[in-house]
Amino acid sequence: MSLRARWLLASVLCSVLLAGLTAWWVTDWALHRHGLSHAQHQHLEPDFHAWMHEHLDITPEQHTALEPLEAEFEKERARLKAEIRAAGLELAEAIRSGDPSAPLLQAALEKLASAQARVQRLTLDHFFAMKRYLRPAQTARLLEWTHDSLTREP
Repeated sequence: MSLRARWLLASVLCSVLLAGLTAWWVTDWALHRHGLSHAQHQHLEPDFHAWMHEHLDITPEQHTALEPLEAEFEKERARLKAEIRAAGLELAEAIRSGDPSAPLLQAALEKLASAQARVQRLTLDHFFAMKRYLRPAQTARLLEWTHDSLTREP
């Protein structure tokens, strides 16, 4: 094999290796980033319930009325979170194609966005369902907390 052919082969192999490492790094980074945001989000939810009981002075009657709503919300939220995780994994696999216009990439993005939107809708529906059982002062505090949570930098 000539020196030129060896040089060409080495260049191609180095390019393939670099592309593979880059794809692996981007995928790994995206999965870890998603994992961290998911963990941070999970940490926030118990804080909300503690905040709610501490700052809204939930009565035993309100607690009894809210408990079934909370249980149903958590069940559906867990299901949607699993969908988000699966869609994130599909997106990570689609990224490996290296083609930003690939149909699999677009489908994975749409699936992920749809699941995330459904979690947001579920959360808002849950908020408004809870609001029915709160006194006006409690509702005002909950509205303020919700507003501040949505406007806070991640």
